[in-house]
Amino acid sequence: MRRGPSLRVTVYSLLYCLGDDKGKPYVLPSVRAAEKAIVTSNLDKEYAGITGVPAFAKAAAVLAYGSSSEAIKGDRVAITQSISGTGALRIGGEFLARFYPTKKIFIPTPSWANHNAVFKDSGLEVVKYRYYNKDTIGLDFEGMVADIKAAPEGSIVLLHACAHNPTGIDPSEEQWRQISDVMKEKKHYPFFDMAYQGFASGDTNKDAFPIRHFQSQGHQFCLAQSFAKNMVQFPRPFLHVYRVPR
Repeated sequence: MRRGPSLRVTVYSLLYCLGDDKGKPYVLPSVRAAEKAIVTSNLDKEYAGITGVPAFAKAAAVLAYGSSSEAIKGDRVAITQSISGTGALRIGGEFLARFYPTKKIFIPTPSWANHNAVFKDSGLEVVKYRYYNKDTIGLDFEGMVADIKAAPEGSIVLLHACAHNPTGIDPSEEQWRQISDVMKEKKHYPFFDMAYQGFASGDTNKDAFPIRHFQSQGHQFCLAQSFAKNMVQFPRPFLHVYRVPR
């Protein structure tokens, strides 16, 4: 992050949020401006629907898929608002455990600590695939692809869309293309976790490349999208289920 004349922004690795020199949460100026806009608009206090606020959900989808997305234009994305990113993962996990024929989900090694518990409690069996190479301090791309290829056909595969937690190491765009090809070849079901859109490259569109590429290649997938870190909006993530027309 850039340093201002009187403010140093610190990223706390334990809490995954922005803080100032005194350890207090740093709320982005854009978030403060949005809060003021909401207050001055005199919104009513009506209950949101069971799946959340439609306009907010639509805006979140545009951020993930892009304003020109055929998926959004074709109304092929089912979205529900959840309680934080963990809630989105839990809803997605239970949805797949109930309706998807395969009950195994492959997650990277390492992965966010809660992934294992959330998916196990959702009724899925958690299996690991290679991701981090401690010797090169980089991505074990060959191991990752080999394990995805070796997984039983039609497996659920968790993919960190950007700013992999906890390593911060992501595949390149060309590697994402290869991962997409392997996933399609094995008829796997991708489950994206996107909690840091904009943090990896500084560009929300660039960080959404995996989502948009997989969409363009005809994959059907789940996306757990969180604004807890990039917009300091802890209770407002979403779960998306993208479907391809038959």
